[in-house]
Amino acid sequence: MNNNDLLKAIGDIDDKYLIEENNVQETNRITSNKKVYIMKKLRYILAPICIIFVATIIVYKSGILTRNFDDENVDIPPKSDITVPEKDKWIIKEIESSEKNIGSTSETTVVPKWEEMAISQQFYEVEYKNNIYSSRETKILEDELFENIGDAVLTGRDTYNETVYSKNANLYSIKNISEECAIALQFEDDNDYYVYVNDFYKPETLGQFMNDLNLKNITSFGTISYKYLDELQDGSSEIVNVEFYDVNDDEIWQMLFNDENLENVYSDVDSWKYRSERFAFEIGISVDIPLLGYENISVSLTDKGYLITNILSTGKGFYIGEDKVKEFLEYISDNYDGYKIVMVSDKDDEETELKTDEEQQIVEYDRATNTVTNVTVNHTTDDENFTLPYNPMREE
Repeated sequence: MNNNDLLKAIGDIDDKYLIEENNVQETNRITSNKKVYIMKKLRYILAPICIIFVATIIVYKSGILTRNFDDENVDIPPKSDITVPEKDKWIIKEIESSEKNIGSTSETTVVPKWEEMAISQQFYEVEYKNNIYSSRETKILEDELFENIGDAVLTGRDTYNETVYSKNANLYSIKNISEECAIALQFEDDNDYYVYVNDFYKPETLGQFMNDLNLKNITSFGTISYKYLDELQDGSSEIVNVEFYDVNDDEIWQMLFNDENLENVYSDVDSWKYRSERFAFEIGISVDIPLLGYENISVSLTDKGYLITNILSTGKGFYIGEDKVKEFLEYISDNYDGYKIVMVSDKDDEETELKTDEEQQIVEYDRATNTVTNVTVNHTTDDENFTLPYNPMREE
């Protein structure tokens, strides 16, 4: 996990503050696709993955959250004219938060031994027509295959004894899915077929994206999450998360994917350009594609009018317009119950409240140097002079 991931885990720091690191990542990516995929193998090589983060504050003073910066050089983008639906429409839904949600956690991933891994884990990558495909660790039925498209020799490395293995495999195209997006493999002496995808597939238009993946026929939508900033009567603000369930898939396709001529404008380097403004709103739609082994990935709508998705791992973005986003928000809020998610502790209040001399780790943004750092503070909750430093993050 890199610094970018850490900041995202803490609270989804606005992407504009991560652009410098994104530039580095993009440079490394375009240098060699093979090198990027080699890095993927490190999840079987690197044992320790341990991140500690402490609960963030969701109620801030309005002066902290607004863009009334003293620095005259700060570029303040215009606010979206998309309005928040009536607050009294939401139904409160309480969800218990475990200790992991409240305090710090540590997690260690153990590298599996060679004989403990599935064959599609052992031989994780294959090259076909100058593209590198990575395993989804998902089996596919023979009935879903179209035709044999060749063969290949895959290599895998046992990290425990530093032994390199090789394996022959037959390659197959998948019915109604472009070979540019995904293929299937059958290894010698094995009866099963496995899905491998091209993570660097980049369509030119929304129509090409949908047709190459047969997207409408292999995709199902789940929970729709809507986050926005709510100004409270006492002058403070909170980020509200509202969820909608069982929204009609056909309506989503019709309202959001009907213009197949939209260009794919997404760039990893400039991804912050398409995201919602800090503390504005974003709509996230959960996506499942069982055929390709994807579960609970996302399609996002931002207040800038963009539809963004990470289907096939890398970003794709299409400008559908603010009017379309507004129309969709009004549709789901008018036709479906919205549940405001409220996190409640599974411990007694006395144990979960901030206590005297409690240590908290928060994120501080320095506008002068454009840097984000972790700050650990000790404070007393009764101390009227205690104030939090400026925090540029929003809850995900």
